[in-house]
Amino acid sequence: MKKITIAAIILSIFAVAGCSNQNKQDMKQGLTEVGHATRDATKATGHFFRDTTKDVIENVKQATSD
Repeated sequence: MKKITIAAIILSIFAVAGCSNQNKQDMKQGLTEVGHATRDATKATGHFFRDTTKDVIENVKQATSD
C-alpha cells in the first residue's frame, strides 16, 4: 500500500514539474478565480444571515412591545 502511495506522489510531482510555465500560470489563475468566487459566496451568505437575523430580532421586538 505504501509503495502505491509513494509512486502516486512521485508521479504527481513529475506531472506538475513537467508542466510548462504557461500551464502553471493557468492553474494558478484558475485556483485564484475559485478562491475569489468562494470568498464572494461566503461574504454573500454571511450578509444574508446577518440581515435575516436583524429582521427576526426586529420582528420579535415589535411583537413583544405591543
